Amino acid sequence: MDFTRCATLLAAMFFALSLVPAEAAEPVTELRLVSSVEKHDGEAFLAGIELRLAPGWKTYWRRPGDSGLAPEFDWSASDNVALVELRWPAPERFDDPGDITFGYKQGVVWPLRIVPEESGEPVVLRLSMNYGICADMCIPREGDLTLAVLAAETGDAAAETGDAPLLRGALARVPVPLADPERVELTWRENSAPVLEVKLRDCGRGCAQPILIIEGPRNVWFGTPAVSRDGDTVRYATEAEVLSPAMVEGEDVLLIFSGPGGAFEVRKKL
Repeated sequence: MDFTRCATLLAAMFFALSLVPAEAAEPVTELRLVSSVEKHDGEAFLAGIELRLAPGWKTYWRRPGDSGLAPEFDWSASDNVALVELRWPAPERFDDPGDITFGYKQGVVWPLRIVPEESGEPVVLRLSMNYGICADMCIPREGDLTLAVLAAETGDAAAETGDAPLLRGALARVPVPLADPERVELTWRENSAPVLEVKLRDCGRGCAQPILIIEGPRNVWFGTPAVSRDGDTVRYATEAEVLSPAMVEGEDVLLIFSGPGGAFEVRKKL
């Protein structure tokens, strides 16, 4: 064996590995279940799933886009749980050449509305979760989590946990219905390719232009919107890939507008 050559190769390998950022070589993830209350009184309470990722990594929304993996949540092994209602914070849109995806950088908190079955028994949340994370590479992950919330006794004062502010902040990022749906107008334009134009009225001259995320029929692909402004009206024009606009006429589309102050959504027909 040529020990000199072997030592040289090993040194080169260790040098190459040292050039790879630590978070890329081994993405640090932290996944946990948290509750806003120390004990439950039988009424619905706020809980959540927190996923933390190393810098440079992201995870995905319910509609991941051109690539990625939508998370899956299984609560079937939970005890004393009548309902788990998961809510989705507004995602970011990642516009890469030939690849538009939706998700969350460096992590996310999914708020949960938990409804107990019985007021006098502990709630035990058991989650089996599949999800994907991506940087330069994409990795499927899975996790199994358990959280027990004891039942309050008569006369117990409601006590919040240290995670309650975190959960309220995540809940504030969940899109709420737009109070006046008529502020949003949709128009199809036929050019060399079909274009969907979205007008958001009454934004206000000083408002930040919200990011637009379109969740529409599965047989339609929407590109990156071109954004312009006319007074207090923000216009979004996005090319659509569809065999014929007639194929989606009358179909529902969900429009999510996300900005620094929160997010709102409106459902319209194409």
